[in-house]
Amino acid sequence: MRRRLPRLSSVITAVVMVCLYAPIVAVLVFSVDKDPLLIHWTGFTLHWYAMAFHNSQVRSDMLTSIEVAALCTVISLVIAVTAGLWSRRASPRARRIFDAFTYSRIVLPEVVFALGLLVLFSKLHIPYGVGAIVLGQVVFNSAYATVIIQARLATLSGSLEEAAADLGANRWRVFRRVTLPLLMPAVIVAGLLTVSFSFDDVICSQFLGGTSAQPISVLLFGLIHLHVTPEVNAIGSAMMLITLVSFGTAGLITVMRPTGAGDLLGFGRRAAG
Repeated sequence: MRRRLPRLSSVITAVVMVCLYAPIVAVLVFSVDKDPLLIHWTGFTLHWYAMAFHNSQVRSDMLTSIEVAALCTVISLVIAVTAGLWSRRASPRARRIFDAFTYSRIVLPEVVFALGLLVLFSKLHIPYGVGAIVLGQVVFNSAYATVIIQARLATLSGSLEEAAADLGANRWRVFRRVTLPLLMPAVIVAGLLTVSFSFDDVICSQFLGGTSAQPISVLLFGLIHLHVTPEVNAIGSAMMLITLVSFGTAGLITVMRPTGAGDLLGFGRRAAG
């Protein structure tokens, strides 16, 4: 029997996968290589990770990134949940206009928003720094979060909420005891993705950080202009790990899709109570 040759599509797919993941593997490998010049493999070490951890500038910028990511995630989720609930009851025309604005924030280049916000903040005398970076990232991160929340709301029936309202629950109790638990998987996924996008953001952070705030992504971007060192690879690997954990957790939650809802009448009674 003749051996079948791989199809052209399989070869192209393999080449694309190698081009995508070979640089990532290289960063990981050279981050644990003893050779400071990154010429060839000389042995395994975690020395470069220790150097990065004990670098005061790296620690400070990492804390800035954590602060920005936390604030951006909270604000983006509040906007996304509020917008999702509003669009659920909005007219078809209003929903189409809202969707157009939401997707435009995703489609348009981030550099356009960053430049626009830079000019706007300058005219309004809004200081650059952590607050400005958070506002800039919220512009597009809230759009991603809104799309995820809307997708979850589209699969939900209003029966549970109606049952809770019929049993005497007010709007706030219905939201807290029925709607929010049903939305929680989407909220968690949107939050994890927002954290990941915030850590990876360079453009808004570069434009709006000024001299008072520098996230770790901007520091890494500046370091590679000088020389790619093992310490730079270690920082990049650590950021890559944060991104992979966020995306992996979000993907796992999406696959599992827990709802936390019981039967219709029982869940409605618990909400009313």
